[in-house]
Amino acid sequence: MIATAWIIVILGTLAVLHCYVFYPLWWRFIGARRPLLPVPPEQDESSLPTVSVIVVGYNEARCIARRVENLLQCDYPADKLEIIIASDGSDDGTERLASGSPRVQVRHFTERRGKVRVLNDVCPQAKGSILVLSDANVDFAPDTLRRLVTRFQDPKVACVCGKLCFRTREGEAHTESEGVYWKLETWLKQHEGGRGVLLGANGANYALRRDLWTGCPPEIVVEDLYVPLRLLMDGWHVVFESSALAYEDLPPALADEFGRRIRIGAGDFQILANCLPLLNPTHNLAAWVFFSHKVLRWIAPFFMLATLLGVLFLCLLKAPGSMLLGAACLAIMALTATGFSSLRLPGPLGRLASVSAYFATMNAALFFGFFRWLRGGQKTTWARTRRT
Repeated sequence: MIATAWIIVILGTLAVLHCYVFYPLWWRFIGARRPLLPVPPEQDESSLPTVSVIVVGYNEARCIARRVENLLQCDYPADKLEIIIASDGSDDGTERLASGSPRVQVRHFTERRGKVRVLNDVCPQAKGSILVLSDANVDFAPDTLRRLVTRFQDPKVACVCGKLCFRTREGEAHTESEGVYWKLETWLKQHEGGRGVLLGANGANYALRRDLWTGCPPEIVVEDLYVPLRLLMDGWHVVFESSALAYEDLPPALADEFGRRIRIGAGDFQILANCLPLLNPTHNLAAWVFFSHKVLRWIAPFFMLATLLGVLFLCLLKAPGSMLLGAACLAIMALTATGFSSLRLPGPLGRLASVSAYFATMNAALFFGFFRWLRGGQKTTWARTRRT
């Protein structure tokens, strides 16, 4: 029994370390040797493709006018740019505020059905050869559209994800923790996307060929993850373009994000069930990346729970070394609890506590998201996250 408990502790620890430590180290020392996809030269205006920017929003009256103005100011030929604002059952005047320019098409759906169903209606009617999907609460850099479409000169590229930059607020612990996490994610995206195996886009800033939009199953929650994975399964390249920038504000507090993360967690397990074929070794690098970056990370909460139970069992049996292991677990939990409290520790220890609390929140959301998915409780509609 002691041997079994040790095996559970060791395997659980290794699984969590692999997705958060060993996998990034693999890219640093081994994966980085793989050749990068060539980056095509910037196109002149005459050769730029037609683009349809589609923004789906629900009750975005506070930010939709600014979003429209931002899109109108993009450095892209007006005769090749279509802007579509789709209001998913908004009742706060979103569609009225979005219709201030003749260059903007506003589609108002009176019934609230969720982003995927709206995209399934709007995308087939778009005129651009490239679809750029975005959110209402972000801003593009002036050259973002040009940067995105440049990569489609490679005929094997099906989808391009831009870089999402968070506007930070100094002194807020969760803001700093999000920054640490997002820096790691962006670094991984650069390595994965540079080899054409980027697993997921971000809903704020990604593009794909219109003729490859085949629609999403209406029950899908996280379409910006499902679409790239489907394209990878079909043998296409999905790339990351770090110079195509979108900017977004973080919510005021970590608690404001928790409900959204549970919803996304349920969507992750939903996609795992739909995209299991990508784990087939015939998909080569894509299969390895999917297993290491997504699958293990999604089930990490269960590895951590099993590890804690294994440590508790070893302590109850008074196995050699178990007391030291138990003390280490208690120290980590105490540090995490401090990260959640209003009392912030000074210096590096305070930053570590904040990161630990952020890490715990992400995994708790995945844990609850799994059970929401299991009972079919995830919704395709969403509640707006509180913003400043």
